[in-house]
Amino acid sequence: MKSNQKKSLRVLAAIALFCLQSPGIMAQSLGYNEEGEQQYVKWGFATGPNVSSYIMKVDPLLRDTLIADTVLNSLPATGLSFGLFLDYHITSRWVLQFNGHFALEQSVLRYVDHHSHMLTLGADVGFAALYRAPWRKGHLYFALGPYCHFVLYSAATEGINLYRRQIYTDPNTDKSRFAMSDIHAGVNAIVGYEFSNRWLVQMENQFGVTDILNLETKGTYVYPYKLTIGVGCRF
Repeated sequence: MKSNQKKSLRVLAAIALFCLQSPGIMAQSLGYNEEGEQQYVKWGFATGPNVSSYIMKVDPLLRDTLIADTVLNSLPATGLSFGLFLDYHITSRWVLQFNGHFALEQSVLRYVDHHSHMLTLGADVGFAALYRAPWRKGHLYFALGPYCHFVLYSAATEGINLYRRQIYTDPNTDKSRFAMSDIHAGVNAIVGYEFSNRWLVQMENQFGVTDILNLETKGTYVYPYKLTIGVGCRF
């Protein structure tokens, strides 16, 4: 056999050996489950209390577009969140995470000497790029990505409900415009720590930036935000 052919066979053999070993190399970097099987996909949950409220910007010259005639601001109040997530490990450090949450949120709208207590039940879905860094016996992780929130139920005392408060009628479509629509999108940021026993503690901050079904509000802008501190487990 010619020397060039021998070299070619050696190169092909080396490539084949690398292809056979690369899944094992990746699995070692990601880890095995308790049964010794390669584990690229993991799932988990996190739950805990949340604090939510709204940042409101209203043009005082447009009286007919006010959320309420004399709304001053929105005060934060506590609620409860429960979330599920699915992690796809691209490498040992980088993860693509798909997540969903159910959340009971509360806030207080303050105007003049009155307060309106608003309660909402909602769900959101999103995905994020997550980075894991080994630290001590566990992992620090950071995640950032978009989410979309759906309001399933809302109620309020004193008659001030941002999701039901009509501020004007669109002259072009003759449709009612509300302070907020039932669907908005935003940015979700997560920072947490996963212990060696797979339990985790994390802080999650969601900030709504786009009211995707109610874009034209003529001087009225409402930005919801929610801060959640939770505990959970990754399997």
